[in-house]
Amino acid sequence: QPFFNSYTNIIVDTYYVASEFVANFIKKSKFFDIENIIPVGQYRSDYISLYKKKIIPEEISKAKENGKKIIIALGYQTVNNWFESYTQPILNWTAHINFLEDIVKLSRHLNDTFIILRPKSIEWITNTYFKSILNKINDCENIVISNNYKSFYAYKLCANADLIIAKHTSLADECLSHEIPVLFHDYTHNLKKNVSLAFDYSPSGLMCYNFEELLERSKSLLFNNSSKLKNEIAALNKTIYHVKERGNIKNKIILDCMRIIQNG
Repeated sequence: QPFFNSYTNIIVDTYYVASEFVANFIKKSKFFDIENIIPVGQYRSDYISLYKKKIIPEEISKAKENGKKIIIALGYQTVNNWFESYTQPILNWTAHINFLEDIVKLSRHLNDTFIILRPKSIEWITNTYFKSILNKINDCENIVISNNYKSFYAYKLCANADLIIAKHTSLADECLSHEIPVLFHDYTHNLKKNVSLAFDYSPSGLMCYNFEELLERSKSLLFNNSSKLKNEIAALNKTIYHVKERGNIKNKIILDCMRIIQNG
């Protein structure tokens, strides 16, 4: 959000931010008016630590027992009505199908994987417009659509994944901050770049602008132990996601808020 300069404007006394990198960016920006900027990390990433290798969802444990690599595909939601769809460049029905088609193609090229589709919402599966793509998904033995939308279930999935393929979401950042590999599906059927117009994650190797890039980089991260992309992801923790003191982020924020209140 901080990198969409004209989209997000913050005016507050105290702002807890994701990293030193973000804090320095905000300090130089003319779009923010903040007295105290405190880098703490991404508080929901605490759930990644909590769930990693401790609480393994059933659909993942079964696939891992069969030697499969686990891919979590984090898609966007889509709008309910065709007239709303026409006005949404990223959330329209065709863009949604484009993402799903790529995941189906990926499943056919990566035989030793198990893919769990986890869009932001699941109401679209009752829309007859998506009947054809749903049939394709149901015909794939190595794809399942997650229908468990209990609190933080997505974190349980991602914490135990080998690779995340995502439309841009804060959950992807939280995974990267724990060095869980992420590739961004940063295109639609008629748009080559979306989030990377504001920020390309430096390196841009994480940003995929077509299916060929998505496929080759998925293979590299899943099956190549010396993948250059893995080194780049590790480097992000020394730059973009770096904070001086790690630990329970939520508690850190609460304690600092209490200090502010007590000091009047």
